[in-house]
Amino acid sequence: MRREERYCVAVARALQDAACAYAALGADVLKLKLHPLQRLVARAQLLPAVERAFVNVVAKTGVDVNAAAALPHRAHALPFVAGLGPRKAHAILARTSAQEPLESRNDLVTRRLVTRCVFVNCASFLRIRPPAADALDATRIHPQDYILAYKMALDALDIEEDDESSRRVRGGGGGGGPARYVAEVMRDAPEKLDDLDLVGYAEELKRKNLLKLETLKFIKHELQHPDDDARLPFSPPDDRRVLEMLTGERVGETLREDGSSLVSATVVRVQPRFAIVRLDSGLEGFVSVANIADHRTESVADELATGQAVVAVVKRIDLEKMSLDLSMRKTDIDEALRRATASIPDAAQVDKYFDFDSEAVLRERAKALKLKSKARLRTIPHPLFKPLNSREVEQYLATRPRGDCVIRPSSRGTDHIAITWKVAEGLFQHIDVLERNKPSDAALGLTFMVGDSAYTDLDELVAFHVDPISRKLEEVKRNPKFYDPESDPLYSAKPVADILGPNDYSPEYRSRRQDLWEERTARHLDTLAQSTGRGSYCISFSLLKPGSLVLAFKPTPTYAGIMKWTARVEPNEFKLGERGRYPDINGLINGFKRMQTSSSSSSSNARQPPPSSSGGSNRWGDSGGSSNRWGESRGGGGSQQQQTSSSSHRQAVSSSRWDS
Repeated sequence: MRREERYCVAVARALQDAACAYAALGADVLKLKLHPLQRLVARAQLLPAVERAFVNVVAKTGVDVNAAAALPHRAHALPFVAGLGPRKAHAILARTSAQEPLESRNDLVTRRLVTRCVFVNCASFLRIRPPAADALDATRIHPQDYILAYKMALDALDIEEDDESSRRVRGGGGGGGPARYVAEVMRDAPEKLDDLDLVGYAEELKRKNLLKLETLKFIKHELQHPDDDARLPFSPPDDRRVLEMLTGERVGETLREDGSSLVSATVVRVQPRFAIVRLDSGLEGFVSVANIADHRTESVADELATGQAVVAVVKRIDLEKMSLDLSMRKTDIDEALRRATASIPDAAQVDKYFDFDSEAVLRERAKALKLKSKARLRTIPHPLFKPLNSREVEQYLATRPRGDCVIRPSSRGTDHIAITWKVAEGLFQHIDVLERNKPSDAALGLTFMVGDSAYTDLDELVAFHVDPISRKLEEVKRNPKFYDPESDPLYSAKPVADILGPNDYSPEYRSRRQDLWEERTARHLDTLAQSTGRGSYCISFSLLKPGSLVLAFKPTPTYAGIMKWTARVEPNEFKLGERGRYPDINGLINGFKRMQTSSSSSSSNARQPPPSSSGGSNRWGDSGGSSNRWGESRGGGGSQQQQTSSSSHRQAVSSSRWDS
């Protein structure tokens, strides 16, 4: 069906059975405006309150079990029956079909649809419409009180209670006997129940320790008004409500007649003396030639054209015609803007406990969600493009090889795209790409910016940005100082999956994984320091900043904890701090050492001797065949790191301060 047809069906179903129609929404019922201040109540508190309201309404109306089994859209209220719930309601529907409907409430037990305890709780709220054998099964009278209803029917019809009637009353009536008399009273003589002395009968029952006066009154009401609805009477919607239902506009809120309501619209028709415009909600407005501009206008066509977007002020709301009288005069628009600005409450004039900061955060979050939903509709003509969000793309890349990447829409808007690539198992880097020189919102930009780097197409961006970073990280993994906490042979007896559980891509899982990495890295450095008697360090990937490196350092074996530095990986270099730039991993390691030494010497105000080029020990404790302060064993004649990082050394010693 078309959207309008589905809307009409939904309205008709709501009029036939409002409880089922609204229960079908589930948690989405909170999207309806149930109360003007409901946004001030937390969702976790509001939803249980709404569900309790459903339970109360269903208790008043009851649920036709056979109709719920035959028509799926009539079954949504069944879980709200007191004593049931989603699981028990589903079991009843699964075992009840339109071909074998329930003939009585007792079938719920005899067919083993519910247990006896559940039956006692829910029976009075489950109605069995004809062809039910007992008319009481269609009422809200509980089966435990059927014997009282049979007795009242016999007394109302002035029928003597013989032995056969007594036996049938005690046994439940069946399809004849007292059950037949109950149906006769309900159909032909409900007024005879008014002649019964319910108080006297209640006093007689009280002597048997049965307090049944209110129950007798309820039974009488049900027999006289079996289809009575205890809810508030239905009132047809007025013109304001119809306008809100059709357009979403609310008189007094989104539309006001006091000259302070600004609307945006599109011109759909132009005549010499007036113009017709249409709002985004579908509501139409009328602009006369006198309200086009402040100056005199001979023809509307001189100022407006079909398809033009305009801003106007609401002057009058015609509810009968469902239209607006609008003004585009600049003086009216300026006055509306002034009044709208003046109507914003000052912080001193509202509740002192109102949290404006939280409200601003919620507005920004709603704006981001709107941009995200708009971005998901983009289609990018590239073989690596997939319309996935960040979590979905991580799940997709989880089974792909390391280095694979996906181009996807960005939640930052239509002028951004995102590239996600797999750094390691369970580790993904999301790169934000800014598009410039876009022909339109749907088209790709002609230039792609990643930081300060510009690329002319997506293939160039992947080849000269993503792939070089991947190769740099592979270079890091080949270094002997690289440490992967999840591949440490020391913990091979118990896999990481058994410790952390399955990856659900949640913040809690990432937090547990980060704690595991920090614990194993600290233990690894402590073991190295204790075995060498000197400081130790290692390099690992960053979980907090995927695509970056973490250099962890333990200065001495007795030092409590570890020190950390984060190094950024760029396509052609490693960056440590603001000025530390190194072409390879060995240069990064030497730069890190010199930075740490410079930091230690400045803190102790002690001078360090310059590095020696002779065969003796330098300031790193390097000598032929000895171990330095970093726990590295070196051979004589200088190291490969010293040879490959001379330029980095010159750059490092020329700087007086380092940003860790």
